[in-house]
Amino acid sequence: MTPPNTSKGTAALPILSIASGSAQRLGASAVLVMPEGPLEWDLLRPVANHGTGFLIASSSARQLEAVRKAGLVAIELEPSEAAIAERITLALIEAVANDHVKAGARVVVVYSAFEAEALDSISVIRLGEHLERLSARDLRALETSVPFDTLKAVVDTAVEIGREGREGKAVGSLIVVGDVRNVLTRTRPLGFDPFKGYKRKERNVRDLRVREAIKEIAQMDGAFVVARDGTVEAACRLVDAPVAGLTLSKGLGTRHWAAAAITSVTKAIAVVVSQSNGTVRIFQDGEVILRIAPMRHARAMKWQDAESEPGEPPRPRERDRERDKEKSAKAAEKAAEKPPENAPPKSA
Repeated sequence: MTPPNTSKGTAALPILSIASGSAQRLGASAVLVMPEGPLEWDLLRPVANHGTGFLIASSSARQLEAVRKAGLVAIELEPSEAAIAERITLALIEAVANDHVKAGARVVVVYSAFEAEALDSISVIRLGEHLERLSARDLRALETSVPFDTLKAVVDTAVEIGREGREGKAVGSLIVVGDVRNVLTRTRPLGFDPFKGYKRKERNVRDLRVREAIKEIAQMDGAFVVARDGTVEAACRLVDAPVAGLTLSKGLGTRHWAAAAITSVTKAIAVVVSQSNGTVRIFQDGEVILRIAPMRHARAMKWQDAESEPGEPPRPRERDRERDKEKSAKAAEKAAEKPPENAPPKSA
């Protein structure tokens, strides 16, 4: 029997066929593919012609060129070391911005979760509440107020905070971007500002180290204030803006009201991370214009050591081994205390 002629470029065809069929059954408007290795895009066209549009998101110029030559829709992403969840989020934002996906649509996403350069996972994402009011024109309007690169860096950080929390605890946060002068006059310090005294180039949100610092400081009370160029101007600020006349959905807390208030009286954009469920919401002009639900399953993509971390309680198998060791030690002690059968009796 001759083995089938498969390669890395054709190995993804079965899962892409499954994704296409799932999209048709679920009524999804598109299949978003996040390839990390080479694929033979010409062979994908018959699968893509079954009625569901295929969107290919990549940061590789060579791969994007091959996608376009195959007659498929290419979504260009910036090179990033971010986790797959963040890259999917940014790809969806780009897809909506370029009118490839309608607001409020359902999208089937195919990506690599477990093995590098292998498409092995499928997720179904619904572009949820308030996204139905978001259009390409709205996103371009956002870009005129805050450069899109800065906004994406802030959203990326917020999504990480919402998904990961900090030290095993859920964390909420408020990041106000743009119109710094007016924002600072509408806020006041709560006390110590961890970013005060650093040079501007040392506190830009596009720097991964700065984003890690924001994730740590997010555990403290108060809002971050970020300039148009991505510089963190202040942290731990209390928003002091009126909420009169504002309307929000039930269940949204103090941070969301503060975000609505500050964006209603300034030209800034506010990004809020909900502490209760990790959802990220973007505010402009006192209203929610975009909602990003956390991808909790992304935690399973992280490799963990097989052994317990220091200070963790032993795992069930470890407890069984420890219990066996204790029993063996006690049995040995009893055997040592009991005299041999042929030993002479001790004298009085």
